Amino acid sequence: MPSPIIWQNEAKDVTLIDIPRSIECAQGTTEIRHLQSTSPLEVPFLSNEPKSASGKARLQQHDREDRLHEEYRSLLNAALEEIRGAFPKAWCLPRPFTNESTPHQSKKRKLTHDVDGFKTKVQPTQAIETGGRGALSDRSIQDHADDGEAVTSTGGYRTRVSFDAEERRVFSNTSDQPTTIYIPGNGDSEEHRHSFNIPPGSSFYLGDCADAKPLRDAVRDRARQADSTHLFNFILLDPPWPNSSVKRTHHTPSSTYATSPSLWDLREMLLDTKIELLMAEECLIGVWITNKPAVRELVLHDDGLFACWGVQLVEEWAWLKTTIHGEPVSPLDAVWRKPYEVLLLGRKRRKVAAPDDAEVKTSNVQRKVMLAVPDLHSRKPCLKELIEPMMPDPKRYRALEVFARYLVAGWWSWGNECIKFNWECYWQKECEKPEKLALANG
Repeated sequence: MPSPIIWQNEAKDVTLIDIPRSIECAQGTTEIRHLQSTSPLEVPFLSNEPKSASGKARLQQHDREDRLHEEYRSLLNAALEEIRGAFPKAWCLPRPFTNESTPHQSKKRKLTHDVDGFKTKVQPTQAIETGGRGALSDRSIQDHADDGEAVTSTGGYRTRVSFDAEERRVFSNTSDQPTTIYIPGNGDSEEHRHSFNIPPGSSFYLGDCADAKPLRDAVRDRARQADSTHLFNFILLDPPWPNSSVKRTHHTPSSTYATSPSLWDLREMLLDTKIELLMAEECLIGVWITNKPAVRELVLHDDGLFACWGVQLVEEWAWLKTTIHGEPVSPLDAVWRKPYEVLLLGRKRRKVAAPDDAEVKTSNVQRKVMLAVPDLHSRKPCLKELIEPMMPDPKRYRALEVFARYLVAGWWSWGNECIKFNWECYWQKECEKPEKLALANG
């Protein structure tokens, strides 16, 4: 399958990447399958910036990191100019499988839920729900697990009909081929079974990220079975940071990853995972953060997550969201809605240099820029292709994604919706006609 990297400079510190393709490539199959996505943005978002000088001043008074944002603005402007001068084409790949691709609704199944703008079938959403929010329920595995198993081969896929009772919330595809698992819904008929495609070499633990011991036990158990280490070379986290726009529900749209009531609560939850027990020496840790200064401090402060985990900041990656024509989705100097997010990357060290006065020394920290046309809400670029060159052995390394929403070939994924976007109805084969896409929407 063609690479998700559309353009990259020689220094590899500016990369234009396609989000749906990055996830498609991470499935580890030569078969071309398209992930359901949104139509690419053609014009920037409408501005919600304060119009009066006093309104702007009030917001700026609360921004404790004006200098940092100015540094990012300069970095992102330079990246924009570099790509515009070298790449005059569209800034994302074609998206043949979008909600607009479906010309009509199927009469076979009722429309019920609207997930990320897409209508989904009632039975699959019930089967992949926890609390009615569109994620696969770990109970659906436990309640329907049995000791029987049937394995067939169709189109290169090993098909596992049901989970073994002892596996329950954890599943590992040790094959070098994708596997399809079936999870029963609310009936016994084939129509009520829901299939999920599991990439080769991938494992998942379907459970709450607030309870880490079962995950650690599962990882160690699988490592013993495979006679390998239980430690990871790369761990990626996209925590559910508090968000004022979802305060009433504590959920992001279409997600069961509840946003924490406060930063302190989330800090305690992340520390309680004891994720450091799964870090190999020189393990690379990636944490997506928001642009709020308090979130950055929670990770980088002298008593922040990195310090508690024995991790030292080594790189910062800024993801700039653009239109298909290369315009930022909002102004770079916006004080309210900034068009970028930041990934903090740190290395596990035996001894970490203490930062001074809550300011992390960044003189040796490399900053890179990713640019991508945004897709579904909260869907970020899959980092597999960008991370592998940083691994001790790009062909043989261990990775774990926390708060995952899809699986990646060769990786572990953890979360209560970690196989959400591996549901077969989110995918379209290259040869399928648009009419068939109605099954995902109708």
